[in-house]
Amino acid sequence: MKKIVTIILLTFGIGFGVFAQSDTTTSFHISPNPVENDVTFRINYSNKDIRGIRIYDMIGKEVAYIDLMGKTGFTSMTIDISSLRTGIYFCNLYSDKGIIESRKMIKNK
Repeated sequence: MKKIVTIILLTFGIGFGVFAQSDTTTSFHISPNPVENDVTFRINYSNKDIRGIRIYDMIGKEVAYIDLMGKTGFTSMTIDISSLRTGIYFCNLYSDKGIIESRKMIKNK
């Protein structure tokens, strides 16, 4: 019984920690994923100097760059990636200080 209460308290405490920091966090979503032609990036950030999104293939070659300079708060954009080959790509959200978040994107067809 003691173990269960400790686990519940730890889980509850972690939840409060994440909630308390929500004003300085970044969220970066890709949809749909897997994608065929058009992909939507949804970015919500505050207190970060966002520069852009860089998309890399499996061998680390940059295949696309999306400039986000001057954007603040919530940003949603849809881009055509039909020219990319089928495979796995890594989408990195950058600031002046480097990568903020990274997401995997699967390109079908």
